[in-house]
Amino acid sequence: MCGIAGLWRLAGSDPADQSRIGHMSAIMRHRGPNDFGFLLADTDTGQSIATQTLSADFVPDLLLASRRLSILDLTAAGQQPIANESGDISVVFNGAIHNYLELRRELEGFGHVFQSKTDTEIIVHAYEQWGPDCANRFNGMWAYAIWDARNQTLICSRDRFGIKPLCMARHEGGFYFASEAKSIIAAGVPAEPNPRFLRAHTTYGFFVPGDETAFSTISQVPAGHNLIVTQNSEHLSRYWSYTDQSESYDLRNPEQCFRELLDDAVRLRLRADVPIAVLLSGGLDSSAVTALAADHLGAGQVDAFTVAFPGYSKDELHHAELVARWRGVSLNVIEYDPKDLTTDLDQVTWHMDMAPAIGQLPVRWRLLKSVSQVARIVLEGQGADEMLGGYSDRYLKPYVQSELASLRPWNIHPRLTRALAAQYKRKHARWRMKAQGPMFSAEDLLSQDWTIRYQTGHQGAAQAPAPFSTALHNKLWRDHSHDWLPYLLHFGDAISMAHAVESRVPFMDHRLVEFTFALPFDQLVRGTETKSIMRRSLERDLPPEIIGRRDKIGFETPTGNWVQSQLATEIGPYLRSDAVKETGLFDDAHLNACVERAPTDRNCAQLLFQCYGLVSWFRQFVDGEGFADITKFATDESDGRPGMHREELQTVATGLKLT
Repeated sequence: MCGIAGLWRLAGSDPADQSRIGHMSAIMRHRGPNDFGFLLADTDTGQSIATQTLSADFVPDLLLASRRLSILDLTAAGQQPIANESGDISVVFNGAIHNYLELRRELEGFGHVFQSKTDTEIIVHAYEQWGPDCANRFNGMWAYAIWDARNQTLICSRDRFGIKPLCMARHEGGFYFASEAKSIIAAGVPAEPNPRFLRAHTTYGFFVPGDETAFSTISQVPAGHNLIVTQNSEHLSRYWSYTDQSESYDLRNPEQCFRELLDDAVRLRLRADVPIAVLLSGGLDSSAVTALAADHLGAGQVDAFTVAFPGYSKDELHHAELVARWRGVSLNVIEYDPKDLTTDLDQVTWHMDMAPAIGQLPVRWRLLKSVSQVARIVLEGQGADEMLGGYSDRYLKPYVQSELASLRPWNIHPRLTRALAAQYKRKHARWRMKAQGPMFSAEDLLSQDWTIRYQTGHQGAAQAPAPFSTALHNKLWRDHSHDWLPYLLHFGDAISMAHAVESRVPFMDHRLVEFTFALPFDQLVRGTETKSIMRRSLERDLPPEIIGRRDKIGFETPTGNWVQSQLATEIGPYLRSDAVKETGLFDDAHLNACVERAPTDRNCAQLLFQCYGLVSWFRQFVDGEGFADITKFATDESDGRPGMHREELQTVATGLKLT
């Protein structure tokens, strides 16, 4: 919905902070091209002003900023920051409170008066009524900051699963926060690489450890937490966990309860004053969201978007077309052109604030660009696999362990036989690859200097105490909360908001998550069947071919083919260039060997994809080229596309002393 930023100079004030908050706002204009606003406050005197000019007759020590993507109440009444009637409680907010209508009626019953029809104003009055615990009342995704002038307190909150980002930093007596790390860097916080994060990211491809970012100077407010900042202290508190039960769920009728919860999650996420689209891959998750959205909006009222990879064995277009016909949905098909690969990787890197590691990211970039031409909201099926055991190979071991612990070994025999056959095929494939020459990993390609820097290791979810009683539940919990899903949510937000599109994820409704994690493990995986509860719940809503699908794809792309098509002209020459050698990132001998083998070795081609992304990140952020040449990300308003004015961007670059 928006981009938010803030700066509290905890000791004294600095007149330059007004320029800093301007830089923080300007660099995130893509997140909120429709409107903007600032709150400037002097916490000593109590003076404050809501402004769009950044001018005040006092020197503020607390400054908040918002870039607005108008979704609800498109009038000026929705301009942020939004305050209460007395003006002593203000909020900047990124996200969506999906149950805002129900909360509004409840708060009006307590006597609260509303000036707008936005969900943002709900946060102000909910805080007045219930204090920081108001976060427990919200169904949605959010990152917000409330300034409570009465108590001289800043309350920062992030939704239960971290769907919306909230970065923070402490630098030279100031507390900074923003929706994107680059916004904090634009205020002058150094862009220092985080070796621990980079080692994990390089080794695991897309593992993001805890509350860290790619920058050692910038961290994140953890998902499901409130951070309360005062002049003299900071207090981080968890308000939700996976074992919580926000309401009573009917575990005796699991199929009916699951469908009702998912249907209501979709219904709530269709609330908007702007056009809505869906992403439809043809898999079970996105098909379920599309079908339920069509039920609520009506046949012919849903625009679905999908990607086709002609000639690729894992192309899912025919499944998407089947669902579209079944539900009467208009299907828009996008084909990815690899000639745009390096340009798209640079853009994705900039907006993610980190190096891309998987092939679907440039595809998603083009997909969301197409969505932005017709809609400002898109629904998608993210989050179901990590909650329902969607990857058969990944969840085989914990499933078997759970069955054995339940003293039911006869249930695992059919699944175990199939899994062993699949593992034999994979091992045979690896043996054939080794026969071609030694296999490289991304870590092998790094120079010894950077390998040494990465030796700090990381503390991931494996060290966190497991909250559930079965191996399958605990594996799903780790993937959902730590290992996999946080990265998927991060790039989902970054790429959609880069195109001023709000991505909504019904499977991340906290009620559905609580209910699912409370089910017995064999309701999730049953013999050879993954996502068992979901298949049984929705068998009347989807074609039998979709309900019965067992070929889990997971948005796989022919990344190796794309790299190979650009290897001789762009990627190979660039990675061997003097500019890349000067970074000291790679072992030259190993990198050259990988480039030589890449035309016939897709493993090497995939590694070069990661290498290019890592170089792009260093070039744009650590070396500062992304800020120095920041006007390349500007767009003109005349064609109706959101972007950042060139003058605004140039101001940012000037403020950073990079021009």
